[in-house]
Amino acid sequence: MTKFSPAFSFTQMTLDRASSQRKSKEWIQEQLAHPECEIIPIWQGKYLFKEKSLVSLSGEAKFKILNQSYKLINKQQSLVFLGLENTSPIFVVDISSLPETSLTDFVEEDSIEEDFIEQGVIELIDLRAALSIITDEKASMLGYASSLTHWYRFNRFCGVCGDKTLAANGGHSLKCVNEHCHKEFFPRTDAVVIMLVVYQSENGIEKCLLAEHQRMAGKVVSTLAGFVDPAETLEQAVIREVKEEAGVNVFDVEYIASQPWPFPSSLMLGFYAKTNDPSIFIDDEEIRDAKWFTAAQIRQFDEWGDEGDNYKLPRRQSIARFLIDNWLETQK
Repeated sequence: MTKFSPAFSFTQMTLDRASSQRKSKEWIQEQLAHPECEIIPIWQGKYLFKEKSLVSLSGEAKFKILNQSYKLINKQQSLVFLGLENTSPIFVVDISSLPETSLTDFVEEDSIEEDFIEQGVIELIDLRAALSIITDEKASMLGYASSLTHWYRFNRFCGVCGDKTLAANGGHSLKCVNEHCHKEFFPRTDAVVIMLVVYQSENGIEKCLLAEHQRMAGKVVSTLAGFVDPAETLEQAVIREVKEEAGVNVFDVEYIASQPWPFPSSLMLGFYAKTNDPSIFIDDEEIRDAKWFTAAQIRQFDEWGDEGDNYKLPRRQSIARFLIDNWLETQK
């Protein structure tokens, strides 16, 4: 199978993560004081936009607003260092505890009527919805920020003794405050295999297996996917998931590409697999329907979000779509 250069969302990270430097509290303080430092607010998983541009905080006036109004930077409990954009430090700050009506303070220094958010001056936009108005590089950075802040929100207490945790390593680790415990925690990424299964019919025409998933809108078809089990290789996970979801036995499992998927914190590992038996027996808890399609049929499908009863392909930003498009390129 010919491989093509991946160009889908969340794969274009350009930040220098400065993994060694961020371990120093003094270095983090220096980055916060850097004249080109930027802080990106995130509120309940959504980002702030003004006139379709991402809101980020910079300059003394903005730091003053954070320090005096919300006391977040001094506590450093909602602040995570993302990396360096050239020499400019980039942080994300989770402001989810603030009322929505106060978010305009992050954009304007002067007092603003609370209903300006409703009037559209400030928009709160989910990362998925924002993909159409931000660059691939920005999407990669925001996906990174979303995963880290989600992990932090769900690990504020030690899983060993139940005491509180405090951020360290620029927000990339958490440490239990209990002097008898001091357990340290790090962000975790869930491994997910996602695979396009291919079958060559007796007339020599290749077909691929696409399914309508229960969790997706009607007539949207995609590849099969599933989480990797403990003590399982990626290849074993591909074989098991295809068998469980579609009743198809596969072989020749071939790795193609990967995609960080920050919803909330997965790594999608893309594969192709072959089968010599087109019989399908779906697990209807996971799958509504599954069928074999030729390249000619798929080229007639509509796009994600289109109206009508025609089949629709996955989002262009997804690795599922990449695997399908990649396969279509081989079917001239």
